[in-house]
Formats: sequence, structure tokens, C-alpha cells
Amino acid sequence: MTAPLRLAVVTDIHHGPAKMTKKGDAAIGLLGEFVAHANRATPDFAVDLGDRISDIDAETDRRLESEVAAVFADVQVPRLHMLGNHDLVHLDRDANADVLGVDTHHRVVEAGEIRLLLWQADVNIDWHSGLLARDADLDWLRETLASDDRPTVILSHVPLDNASMEGNYYFQNNPQFAGYRNGHAIRRVLRESGNVIACIAGHTHWNRLSTLDGIPFITVQSLTESFTTEGEASAAFAEFEIDESIRWRTVGNDPIDMTLPRRGHNHRWIKPLPPFADLLRTRGQDLSGVRGLILDLDGVVYRGNEPVPGAADFLRAQRAAGRRLLALTNNAQNDAEHYAAKLAAMGIEFPAADILTAGEATAHLLVREGCPTVQAIGSPALHRALAAHGIGESDMPEIVVVGMTGEATMAELMTAVGHLGRGARLLATNPDTRLPVEGGGVTAECGALIAFLESASGRTAEVVGKPNKFIYELALQRLGLPARDVLMVGDTPETDIAGAVNAGLRSALVATGNADDDRIVPTVRVAGLSELGSLLVW
Repeated sequence: MTAPLRLAVVTDIHHGPAKMTKKGDAAIGLLGEFVAHANRATPDFAVDLGDRISDIDAETDRRLESEVAAVFADVQVPRLHMLGNHDLVHLDRDANADVLGVDTHHRVVEAGEIRLLLWQADVNIDWHSGLLARDADLDWLRETLASDDRPTVILSHVPLDNASMEGNYYFQNNPQFAGYRNGHAIRRVLRESGNVIACIAGHTHWNRLSTLDGIPFITVQSLTESFTTEGEASAAFAEFEIDESIRWRTVGNDPIDMTLPRRGHNHRWIKPLPPFADLLRTRGQDLSGVRGLILDLDGVVYRGNEPVPGAADFLRAQRAAGRRLLALTNNAQNDAEHYAAKLAAMGIEFPAADILTAGEATAHLLVREGCPTVQAIGSPALHRALAAHGIGESDMPEIVVVGMTGEATMAELMTAVGHLGRGARLLATNPDTRLPVEGGGVTAECGALIAFLESASGRTAEVVGKPNKFIYELALQRLGLPARDVLMVGDTPETDIAGAVNAGLRSALVATGNADDDRIVPTVRVAGLSELGSLLVW
């Protein structure tokens, strides 16, 4: 087996006066410890990732660079030096090369079966816009990676992953200076080359790992940084061994030790999913296999007392196609017979047996819970539904049931507040705050009464109607169909569509009722029932 590639790495030495959290006055002594370690360990290369000094002026910077170079001169293995942004404030590339005695341009270093790419991309910071790798830098990187398919390690001063800087002393509030603005383009080059097995950098003054598309991006802690080490210089430098795996160890006062898998040639992770919102928008748009429809009424089939254009034709066509239909309304102010008669007056046939109201669903839920006693605030239709299912009303109720009614009195509401204060539950037929009416207007709904009772009592209402899964399960029982075969058609995202998602139904949002809400995504969005009819196929 080929011997592993071994690197000793130091970065962000920042020789010079102590500044901010950098203990630059300790740099030379700490760098001497790195050199002694490298000479004992005899790695293949001793690597300096840049920012050897804290810049002051041209004359001082050259002196500081020379003092650092004098320590590096004692290294007994081949040395590789990168340029950092502080190294280039007052000294140019050639001056750095002259002091260090090395080439400071892009170059490739052969290391057995592995290539090292010293990517000396532009590190000059624009204090308005941050860092930008030049086109020429990207071209060199692309062409060099394409020229040889051997496994390659990229060395750079600035990290190439654009990772989160949350918690970083320097860069949490200045992330534009922590990575390249065109980092996405850089990573695309690395990804498409198929042969990059690791990227190693400094600059951000902490130990950091992120793995993107199988490539580990490793950032090594600064030699003199103290923000992670309670005011003491980190004294950090790193060792790498790379063969079938990548072993990374940072020593000093901010240690890390880990082993990473090595990326195979052209190995890529599975392509990431698109945004969930996009998935939900496209999921099931063929609408094949729909055998039943649950339809909201207000805003879908009619508005107020006016039918929605095309509604009657749509419903006739669906019945002719053999689909089973059920109307599901959160409006508990009337019963199924009322809605059937209302629809008939508009020329729309819809039997009362195929209409389920939130009021009736509330009665079914109370039966399931053992017919507790209630105080009911709501329409005569709600009171009739409760009575028909054996739900008794009481002066000391276990539950306060509330549905919309224009006849509610303040006395009733205050009595309810008293019951809630004594521990009664608050059960509401539906959460809607408004109801669409003809002419494009709206009127108040049950949510307005819920808000009053919750505010006055401190209790939270349990809602029976949409989007509660219970009312959809009741509707599916009426249809005699499984959820996978049923499409919910509604106009209100937060009730109709959210409830369909809760119950595992596909859904169609029509634009003939309430306003859309991009946060809740239906299977399809349509202008109205006529457009939906063209999408329904077997």
C-alpha cells in the first residue's frame, strides 16, 4: 500500500503586536514550536496557509515577514507557503516570494498518487463588497483540475465552502469577508472535476469542517487566536494523513482529532431535493386516480347567493364521470337541508345526504366522546344538530361549544367565560374569521367569537372543522373511499388545504374565494372549477 501523504499545517501566525484577540506578540515562540514538531514528525510537507503577519506599514511588514521567514528557514522538510490577505496589504506577491524564498503563484506539487494544488486566489479584501476570486483564478483551477484525474487536495488561504460564521468573533457579523462572493462558482468547478478529495484553508480563525457533495472543507485554527481559548493563544497547528481516509488532528489549546472518509473518483452525493414548496406544487399534478371529491362551498361552488361560473357544469361532469361528491363546509350556521335548498335555487343539484357541516361534525365528535353536557352558543341549526345526537345542554357544562351566530348576546358570552374559568373545555365548530359573500365582500365568522372567548378566559379553543383531521375522516367515511383516491377542492389555504395535507389528501386551491397563502401549498392551483375539470383524468 502506498504510504499516506503527511502534512504539517500552520496558519494565521499574525506575527506583530497583540491585536484584538490575536496574540501576535507570542507568534515567533509558537512558530518555533511548530518548526520543532515538523522536524521531529518529518511530514512530506510543512504548509503555511498565510497571514504570517499583522500588517502595519511596508517597512515594518517586511521586517515582520523576515522574522517569520527566519524561523521557517529551520524547517528540514519541503515548505509550501500561501499568501494571506494581511501579507498583501503593504507587500506585493513578489516581495513575499523574495522574503520567503519560494514561488507564491498558483502551482501544483506532486505528492505521489496525490496532487497538491496551491490555489493562490486573490485575497485582497474590498471593504465594501468582500472577497472575489478573479476569472483568471477560476480558469486556472478549472484547467488544472481537468488536466489530471489523480486525487487532488486544494490548499487556499480563504475557505471555499462559505460556511456559516455564527459564533465567530470576526465574521459572524461580517460574513462577506469570510469567503468568496463567487464561492458557488468555485465549488461547482471542484464538484465537476470529480477528483478533489479535500480542501484545506485558514483565515477564519477556528477549526471547522463542512462536507459538501462528498468533499470535506477543513479550516485550521490560527496559531495565535484566543477567542476560542479564553484569552490564551491557541498555539494551534494541524497534522494530516491522507490515504484511504483523511485523518486530521489539530494540537494545542484548541484541539481536534477526527477521521474522515475519502471521496472516490467522481463520487457525488445524491442531487439535493428542490425546495419543498416546489415539490408540493408539482406533486401529483396529473390528479390520476381521483374517484371522489370533497368540495368546500363558500367561495368554491358559490359566493353568497351567486353560483361560481361553471360550478353546475363541473359538478354534472364529475358525476357523469362516476366520481363521488361530498360538500364539506365550515359554515355551521345552517344545516345540510338548508345548503341543499340553497344550491337547488342556483340550479345546482346536491343532495343533503352529501353535505357535511362543521356543526354536524361537532355533534359527531361529542358523541364519540360520550355525549358530555354543553353550553352551546350558535345558530338554531347547531342547537338542532346537538339535540339530534343526544347532546344535552346544562347550566354547569363540561364543554362550551361555539359556532357563529349573529344572535349571540353579551350575556351568553360572559356566562361562557364563567364556565371556562371553572374548567370547562372550549370547543369551536370552525376557525374561520371571515366568509366570502357576493360582490367580493366578506362577513364575520366563528373565529371572531373564538378570539373573544379565548382572550376573556385564557383558554384555547379546540376546533372541530377544517383543518382538523377529524372532519376529513368523517367525510371519507361518508364517501366510502380511501384518502389516496380523494381530492379536496377549497379556496382557503389555512383550512381547506392545510386540512387536506393533515389527512393525506391531494388538494386543489381555487382562486374564486379567499386570498392565497404561499406558505401552504396545494397539489394544484387553478383559477376555478372549470380549469380543474380539464386536469382531472383517470
